[in-house]
Amino acid sequence: MATLLFEIGVEELPSWYVRQGEGALRELLGERLGAVRLRHGEVRSFATPRRLAVLVSDLAERSELREELRRGPSVSAAFEADGAPSKAAVGFARASGVDVASLTIEETDRGAYVHARRQVGGEEAASLLPELLAGVVRDLPAPRKMRWAAFDLAFVRPLAWITALLDEEVLPLRLAGLESGRVTRGHRFLHSRPVELRSAADYPDALVAASVIPSRDRRRAAVIETARAAAAADGHRLEPGTSLEDEVTDLVELPTGILGRFDPSFLELPEAVLSTVMIHHQRFFPTRDANGALAPAFVSVSNNRVPDEAVVRAGYEQVLRGRLDDARFFWDADRRQTLAQHAWALAGIAFHKELGSMADKVARVAQSTKRLTELLGASKEETSTLRQALPLFRADLSTQMVYEFPELEGTMGCAYALAEGLPERVAVALEEGVLPRGPAGALAASRIGALLAVADRLDTVVGFFAIGRRPSGSADPFGVRRASLGALRTLNAQGWRVPLGKVLEAVASSFTAPSAGAETVSEVERFLWERVAGLLTEEGLSPRVVRAAVRGSRSVIGAGRRAHLLRALLPLPGFADLLTLHKRAANLGKQAQADLAVRPALFRDAVEAPLYDALPEARRGVERLMASARKQLAPWDLGSGPGAALTDLDAAVADVVRVKAPLDAFFEGVLVMVDDAEVRANRLALLAEVAEALSDLGALSELGALAERGAASELEAAEG
Repeated sequence: MATLLFEIGVEELPSWYVRQGEGALRELLGERLGAVRLRHGEVRSFATPRRLAVLVSDLAERSELREELRRGPSVSAAFEADGAPSKAAVGFARASGVDVASLTIEETDRGAYVHARRQVGGEEAASLLPELLAGVVRDLPAPRKMRWAAFDLAFVRPLAWITALLDEEVLPLRLAGLESGRVTRGHRFLHSRPVELRSAADYPDALVAASVIPSRDRRRAAVIETARAAAAADGHRLEPGTSLEDEVTDLVELPTGILGRFDPSFLELPEAVLSTVMIHHQRFFPTRDANGALAPAFVSVSNNRVPDEAVVRAGYEQVLRGRLDDARFFWDADRRQTLAQHAWALAGIAFHKELGSMADKVARVAQSTKRLTELLGASKEETSTLRQALPLFRADLSTQMVYEFPELEGTMGCAYALAEGLPERVAVALEEGVLPRGPAGALAASRIGALLAVADRLDTVVGFFAIGRRPSGSADPFGVRRASLGALRTLNAQGWRVPLGKVLEAVASSFTAPSAGAETVSEVERFLWERVAGLLTEEGLSPRVVRAAVRGSRSVIGAGRRAHLLRALLPLPGFADLLTLHKRAANLGKQAQADLAVRPALFRDAVEAPLYDALPEARRGVERLMASARKQLAPWDLGSGPGAALTDLDAAVADVVRVKAPLDAFFEGVLVMVDDAEVRANRLALLAEVAEALSDLGALSELGALAERGAASELEAAEG
């Protein structure tokens, strides 16, 4: 067994790729080692802004030996009339590396063929690895690659060095004009000398000695520790919940926290402005005092250790002061106008040439939200809040602050509204109306904020579908998928049981163009249900359960609850068997005459009445199951999982499953398609009622097909 070290040294990697590249290198190398059948132990990965590396322990010195059976020509072509091997057989044996006398005859589905058995594998790892590692570099996935000089290689950043060791032996590689060796590099500033490795196993300790923390997890812990220590030196603590830890980890190789300060007068600015400037623009950690208030201090994490930190601190403070001066100027300048006056400027901000300006979009949102409140019902206070918020919605887009700091859209609308003295609920609605800001971003909490968020995002979706700009493949230049997911997550989190089609009709009615008609609404609805299915699948639900839930639902929250309810029901005794019978009943029930009631007087067999009598109890059981799902599955963030599993379903499902025995007896003892037209129609109507009684659980035919192939093991696999 040997230890393999492979390190790709590069110019500075973008921070977003460090973690992604580390995982991709580990997975791709593991796949390639498996493909050539080189057994190995643990694969440890390392990543810093200057390197991606893997250390593979217990690597076999040779690939696995195995027997290979190769098929050659047919028997008729392999032998002459006198039984001697033909030229085809001799050539096949030579190509297979075996003696012609060792060829065997094997029967196949296409007839008798000669076969060659031979031992393959056993190649030395040292001979396989160079080309394998070169292929890993060429094929390492990345969203955007670059080329440099005249080399026929694309990578995220230009290669600077390659280290490849198998124990103490250098593996010869040549890529982009570089030859591999046993030399790595330490910290750019603190250890600029080359680091020569005696063996692969020395790698982690050698880098630590060269002022590099190669383990990303350990470096992240060091970032947090040094930042906290720097803040504590001034009696402060880091602001919780910032997204900087990961980004800073991927910007440094040896973190050093430096505490800086700014003029307390800047604390007059909204906290969101200060935090945004520090976090998003300077990569500084905000701090808070003992009372939890934002403190006039920050922590920067440097990738260097200098004799005099005061010089570095002064540079950080000077840069931040310039940013904060700009922010204060924007804050003062923007407040010289009211939000209503800023809203006038939305007419000059284009949304899309075929969909008008931002003012046109906000006007459509105003119409659709009013129709949505009619669907959902709204209190007087909510109606008043909406009436005050709508003329100001998205008005902060025309402010200087949002122009300079786009990530503050909505946040500044809230801040300016509060500065004007508007009610807090109106200000909050203006901020929540632009949520979520990302695929997993926070959602609107208030009802009016959620209304604005849903109307705004669905206006985008319906609008671009109406003008034929639908997402295609991976192309989605207008963010239609992102807008869809934001709307669906919000609908689910609010728990609104309004049909999705009705919501879309309300939004589409605000468009004057005829292209946003019923056909567009239907197309958008199909598109959105596909997104719902995708989010539910992310929660670990099987595709069949998701399809059954989505096809049987009208509201987003209803689809989620049905999906999780069905997953809970499938393993319960008798339910899977009931699905098979239900599918048969549903297929026959489709032939029943519409609105034809079951008439007990037409029952001709003793098994018909028990089935009819079991239906009310089954309906009550279904109602209890749905009520339990509504009670236990409170509105949640779709795609993240609803939390605890459903419980206490046994009694309700027992009521539902009781219909199985009479239904089974009905199919065993009755011919449905009899000659008597009235009796036949009555029996079809009875089966239609059976299907209808269970229909509130979802489109069970999706699960019935699974149950037929059956088997409980398949159901368990589907839910695994």
